[in-house]
Amino acid sequence: MGTEGIFTAALAEHEAGRPEAAQAGYRAVLAREPGHPQANNNLGILLRRARRWEEAAVCLRKAVAGWPEDSGVRSNLACTLGDQGRVAEATATLRVALALSPEAPGSWFNAGNLLKSARNSEGAKAAYRRAIRLDPDMGEALSNLGDSQREEGALTQAVDSYLAAIRARPDLPQPFVNLGEALKDQGRITEAIGILQKGLERHPDMVLMRSNLLLALHYSPWIPPEVIARAHAHWNERHARPLFDGAKRFANDRDPDRLLRVGYVSPDFCHHACAHFIEPLLRGHDRGAVEVLCYATERRRDGMTLRMEALADGWRSLADLDDAAAAALVERDRVDLLIDLAGHTAGGRPLLFARRPAPVQITWLGYPDTTGMPAVDCRLTDAVADPPGESDGWHAERLVRLPRGFLAFQPPADAGPVADLPALANGFVTFGSFNSLAKMTPEVVRVWSALLARVPSARLLLKSPGFEDSAVRNAVHRDFARRGARPERIELLMPTESVADHLRAYGRLDVALDPFPYNGTTTTCEALWMGVPVVTLAGRHHVARVGASLLAGCGLDELIGRDEAGYVDAAVALAGDLARLSSLRRGMRTRLESSALLDHHGFARSVEEAYRAMWRGWTSGGRA
Repeated sequence: MGTEGIFTAALAEHEAGRPEAAQAGYRAVLAREPGHPQANNNLGILLRRARRWEEAAVCLRKAVAGWPEDSGVRSNLACTLGDQGRVAEATATLRVALALSPEAPGSWFNAGNLLKSARNSEGAKAAYRRAIRLDPDMGEALSNLGDSQREEGALTQAVDSYLAAIRARPDLPQPFVNLGEALKDQGRITEAIGILQKGLERHPDMVLMRSNLLLALHYSPWIPPEVIARAHAHWNERHARPLFDGAKRFANDRDPDRLLRVGYVSPDFCHHACAHFIEPLLRGHDRGAVEVLCYATERRRDGMTLRMEALADGWRSLADLDDAAAAALVERDRVDLLIDLAGHTAGGRPLLFARRPAPVQITWLGYPDTTGMPAVDCRLTDAVADPPGESDGWHAERLVRLPRGFLAFQPPADAGPVADLPALANGFVTFGSFNSLAKMTPEVVRVWSALLARVPSARLLLKSPGFEDSAVRNAVHRDFARRGARPERIELLMPTESVADHLRAYGRLDVALDPFPYNGTTTTCEALWMGVPVVTLAGRHHVARVGASLLAGCGLDELIGRDEAGYVDAAVALAGDLARLSSLRRGMRTRLESSALLDHHGFARSVEEAYRAMWRGWTSGGRA
């Protein structure tokens, strides 16, 4: 067969969705004719899809050299350079592509992506709109335009863009994912669940969409934990179980008492809510007991990244590796215990764990439930967040309950002093919550409205990213008004510019209200550190019991409602006792400092003891 015949066969494999066969064909072409522009271009596209960006860039540079007047090839190279973080070079390459074909919608779409990655939101939106004008049915551009709108808080516009993308290209999965997230951001959780389910009907093999659905289920008060557990088991059967046949021999030294090599996998080694709980453990670890490796799944780096990197014995980036390559790296590192810190949340890599690259695998912190995977041995929790009994049956993992709570918190360095009790100056009590709108279900609105009815002089202060959108603000006011709470009693705050400003806003609250069933975690710890007592409602499963775990660990059990009436009664009692509120506020930091929540070294010891017990279980031939 001639060179062109081999290329035609490879192209057919490519178009039929058989990338390995297509790669082999293109390489056969290039063995005969190394400069073949089309084979280099198409192989570069496949390598980029496989996250092998260096190899992709080499192929695409050869394609550009052989086909210098083709704007599409230059545009493909620009995308690959952007994937590598080489934004300036990517932008220069794309300028040439646009000069060659200024009316090419694909190049404008790629320009939008580059500008978005460079945090130029206005430029990105303009480029996406140019692409859409040139090709009104370009669903990818409509979807990414929605992403830019969503990131700046224009949620109503984002929803419209995602719906337009679905109408234009119902075969694309990403608009369904993004629409589900935007609806969740607006607090429209039932609609979000519905759109993700509809998307899965069309795209049943999309792992991310099914993971997003699993997370979304936790926000609904109408979906019991038994159903959520079955959904996780289904996720495992469809996506994870086929990746591991249960037969693997590890080369790790089985000495039960040696130094343990522990790996943490997370997208959140940066300024993120989870980092306030990761850093204390990294800092508190006994380096005579464990050696710490951190596996970052995202490229983002900031000051907190540098702090945590300094606390690790080894640092690896998984951002450019697919799950199979990442698992191979972990296995080469001879990790003894691999800990998942993200689960089915953004940036999580559950299919890395599905391949079982370490003898003992654990999940903790970032996701409020089971991974659904028997390939993960244990989940760290405590007896308040997951009471022994029926909660064990909802997990694929064995629950390991730490004796003094499953979290340790690092207070923000720029918190500033605790403000005076605002009720003393205001003449009324201010309730509030700084949690996401996704957690503010109709049931939460109903109960908070009932609380305002019980305390007629009180105000409610809510702060959430969704409030940048006027339509969202109006919808929230309408929801409360339908339940008798007048708009003038409810103030909605938009996000603040800095962490310090965000924390100062807690100074306006007298009592913080934990949402349900999805409790706050970082917001609860922030409120307590700023002197604000938090009232929570303890539900059945972990996501609805984190507040109870945190408050119990601080000796504030009286603020834990066992039902809606108890939740309201606890808040009303605080509002009616300003002396008690003042006393709590003045002593809250001292209370926290003497609690398990801020005992970082004690927490690290309890985690290390759990790790050692798991390791000994594995070395003795049993399960961790």
